[in-house]
Amino acid sequence: MLLALGIAGGILLLLIFVATGLCLRSRRIRRDLAAKYPAPGQLVDVGGYYLHMQCQGDNGSPGDPIVVMEAAEFSLSWDLVQAEVAKVARVCSYDRAGLGWSERGPRPRTVANIVEELHTLLGAAGVPPPYVLVGHSKGGMFVRLYAHRYPDEVAGMVLVDAAHEEQEQRFPASIARLNRRARNQTVRLLGLMGRLNRTGFLAPFLKRYAGRFLGTIPERVREMGLAVVLSDGFFRTVAEETRSLEEHFAAVRAAKIRSLGDIPLVVLTAVDQFDALEGQVPAEEVEQLRAVVRELQAELAALSPRGRQVTVRGSGHHIQIDQPQAVIDAIREVVGAAGQRAT
Repeated sequence: MLLALGIAGGILLLLIFVATGLCLRSRRIRRDLAAKYPAPGQLVDVGGYYLHMQCQGDNGSPGDPIVVMEAAEFSLSWDLVQAEVAKVARVCSYDRAGLGWSERGPRPRTVANIVEELHTLLGAAGVPPPYVLVGHSKGGMFVRLYAHRYPDEVAGMVLVDAAHEEQEQRFPASIARLNRRARNQTVRLLGLMGRLNRTGFLAPFLKRYAGRFLGTIPERVREMGLAVVLSDGFFRTVAEETRSLEEHFAAVRAAKIRSLGDIPLVVLTAVDQFDALEGQVPAEEVEQLRAVVRELQAELAALSPRGRQVTVRGSGHHIQIDQPQAVIDAIREVVGAAGQRAT
């Protein structure tokens, strides 16, 4: 009995020692990464909390359009695009509240609040219109709602494999269910990762396997991305945005955006990303999905008489990472057309 108690006590002490060591190592990793990668842009007060915005490129002449990029996750996903666009225009990327280097704000993560925060940020940062808005995935819905609310500020738009507010209503039923199930699982996983991050067990693991978990940002900035992923509140914010996606769809549907006006518009559509579904759902439903996506993306392009859709081959959902030149070319085209119209 005494021997068993001694063994149990020894195991408990060993576990405490290991856990303490992991926590100390985690704190060191988080501290070192935060020191190594401070915010690359400016932190702007938007009403008692700060949002991060990074701008590059020459200011140009008064009235020249400024490119503003809205990511699905955070600003680092535009790394391969922003520096190239900066050669022809002023270009700004930013992090929504609670993501990247931005502080968490007091307002719920509704699409209306996100649009208002961006509007406040641009004014407070001294970034004047007109804008060419670039939105990826759900960021495409955010920039469309921005243009709907502030049409006089928007001179052009590029939608990068953008979400459509009716997509889950029109997807094949099995795929819509699969999306909702994956979203619910993602929210639970993010909650677990947030708890592990707070207790100190996540940092060493993510540092070792950063490439696997940070595939939505370019490889050359993944360590920088790890610095912001391990910050306080990141997982909570992503979980909130993921949980709110159906509310985002409903809010944009309620806005009834039938037109973006007579602006240059390019809609980039990744057509090969659904190959991974083959074998998980019936082949005929994968084909139905492709047809629905083509239809939805064509509807986005039809929001302007000057809109056009571009099919991008060899890319997953993150075209700005898999085929960045396609995004760069589209932005340059729209900036050029918007600039000519301004003159």
